[in-house]
Amino acid sequence: MRGFARSAVGAVALAWALAGCGSSERARPPAAAPADAGPAPAVRVEVPALGTDRLDGWGWRRGPGAAAFGRALAAERAGDLPTLEREATAALAADPGHLEAAWLAAVARARLGRLDEVLAPLQVAAAGDWGKWGERSLELAALEAFRASAAGRGWVEAAGRHRDAYQEALRRAVVVLGARVGERGAVGRELYAVDVEAGRWLRLTRTGGAVAGAIAAAGAPWIAYATVRKGARGGRVDVRIAVVDRTTGRAGREVAFDDVAAVTLAWRPHDGEVALHAAVVHRAGKGRGAVVDWRRGAIAPVAAPRPLRGERLEIAADGVALRRLPIARVSADWDDATASAVRFDRSGKVVAAPAGGLIDGDSLALDPGGARAAFVTAPEPPCEPTTPRAAYAVEVTSGRLRPLARGAVAGPVWLDDERVAVTVGDQVEVISAASGASLATLAGGAGVATLTAGPRRSCAAPPPPFVEPDEIEPDEIDADRVEPAPTSVTGDAAVDASASPGGDPDAGVGAP
Repeated sequence: MRGFARSAVGAVALAWALAGCGSSERARPPAAAPADAGPAPAVRVEVPALGTDRLDGWGWRRGPGAAAFGRALAAERAGDLPTLEREATAALAADPGHLEAAWLAAVARARLGRLDEVLAPLQVAAAGDWGKWGERSLELAALEAFRASAAGRGWVEAAGRHRDAYQEALRRAVVVLGARVGERGAVGRELYAVDVEAGRWLRLTRTGGAVAGAIAAAGAPWIAYATVRKGARGGRVDVRIAVVDRTTGRAGREVAFDDVAAVTLAWRPHDGEVALHAAVVHRAGKGRGAVVDWRRGAIAPVAAPRPLRGERLEIAADGVALRRLPIARVSADWDDATASAVRFDRSGKVVAAPAGGLIDGDSLALDPGGARAAFVTAPEPPCEPTTPRAAYAVEVTSGRLRPLARGAVAGPVWLDDERVAVTVGDQVEVISAASGASLATLAGGAGVATLTAGPRRSCAAPPPPFVEPDEIEPDEIDADRVEPAPTSVTGDAAVDASASPGGDPDAGVGAP
């Protein structure tokens, strides 16, 4: 699905933005209705396409509206509402997909009393990132007068339909780690839910581009993700862990592991539900186990932790990798997580890698019903990081192989028993496991991968460097969440670092 047309929302945004340029009104209260007039009927608000039509669509800070948006931010800091509204409108006219400019314009117009002009930019912002601005628009005090207007009542009534559409898109999407170039030229990564069928990218995390890897919970709608920064000393890292619920798009509270040598994360049964376990290695190899309460931002020590095996996320100073070995019902003579052949215990069938290659064990995944498996080949040394890899589907009963994709292929993810998703370079592709036919493709950005920034093994490219959030988008670091500081684990001591909530960069424009 390359080259999707720009959303109709963008065209609408451009039309109203051009019409609104040049306004310099001071803040004024909304006009009063005649005393004998009843309330106007609520405006019918339709639900447009959600998200953006390309990964690069999230890079508005480097787009044609960047200069005007910079002036809008300066006006916001100075408390100059008319200039803020004018420059945000200009930014959106130059770049109809500039979601931040749309949000600033909507709130500024509400505060200026221009309630009949709020809906259009608000629709652009909320449709583009419902998880960030949609829900907030229903609570923000600065939009209270708008919500009482005819258009605002229609907006509130449509919220349920927006929410349903958003959650349905998340349900059917492929979650990937998408990379794009940030405001200052560095490459940052966030989690995106890719609705390949609709051709839309929905953002799940807002870390300033610092996501390094993630791991999904089997049988539950939760995805744990890690942001990693280099520690103060060599060989140490500072790790932040949070969980996003893909049924709502909302993230829990962060937990911090500071100045550690390594952290391994895995979802495991615990007290009747699936819980996030962490194995933390501190100085001199000293380790400890913990259960992460991502809802409250707390850590519960585990007295006698067992090694985390099976699917797990390994985090260290030299990179992040998603590991899957050992895999139930699959056996092989694994060497550096690769093997020339595997045996499926269910059928007793032995399947060899094509052309004398190697099977990457950490890429191997069974479909939900266990009838098929998918894997990616690992090139055998001597090789180069650019040596192509190939993805295959295999029938567990017959051992029949079917090629799926070739190139810079990352580990496959099963959407159901029939469809498997792979990432190849900068694109996400959904493929029929039965026929090998490509069902849908969506590309963009600076590369995508299935949940991790890349494996660490011979012939693989070095993992991408960890980045500081302000290297990517210094003013857009989860600006809407005002929560206590994360629980922190420094060295071997667990410290509850909860303190007063931090400031909200949007407070100036959003304040009542």
